[in-house]
Amino acid sequence: MKNRSLSILLMMLLFLLASACQFTDQTLEKEQFTTQQTPDRPFRPLQATLSAPQDSQSSDSLKGTGEDAPLTTRPTLTGDLDTAISSTTDALLSAINVHRALEGWPPLVRQIALTEIANKRAIDMAVHAYLSHEDPETAEILIESMLIESGYHGQVAELVYAANEPLDRLGEIAINEWFDDPDTRSVLLNPGFHFIGIGMMGDGTTWKIVQVLAEHAP
Repeated sequence: MKNRSLSILLMMLLFLLASACQFTDQTLEKEQFTTQQTPDRPFRPLQATLSAPQDSQSSDSLKGTGEDAPLTTRPTLTGDLDTAISSTTDALLSAINVHRALEGWPPLVRQIALTEIANKRAIDMAVHAYLSHEDPETAEILIESMLIESGYHGQVAELVYAANEPLDRLGEIAINEWFDDPDTRSVLLNPGFHFIGIGMMGDGTTWKIVQVLAEHAP
């Protein structure tokens, strides 16, 4: 009788153990699926080649930032936060150009038009809470039409990035991740790109950063 009771108890324990293992396997499968659905950081770059407009009178000379007035209305920010964002984008560009100099390539020149496009993209992703090269509703690749409308052609690229980091550490973390990622690194160090715009928007802890690079000026 005692042996029978032990046998029943052992069978119950084995059944419970098997059930627990099955539950664990299902949980791991769900976690793996969730991980696969999470975008890599940094997000994969988008690169394209745009045809030059027939009436284009583009100059390939390395122009400065230009005198165009900003066209995008940014969300209302406190003065300190707005200043901090500007300082962060300045520091990002400086760090990128240091890396380019180490490779023997000329610095990227910031353009107001590209910066406006990058800001629009960063604001849109921050307001609508997404991270993608595509519009979440229409699946349109927004950056291509924006660049074409602004007269850009040749090689172009868009880099999008999201992070939940304090602003005082964001720049260092972003630069390290960008240059540790082979795809992002190859874009930022591509000697074919000469111009850049960097847009950034966030609420103090969650940030979206967009970089738009171009081979030619409009």
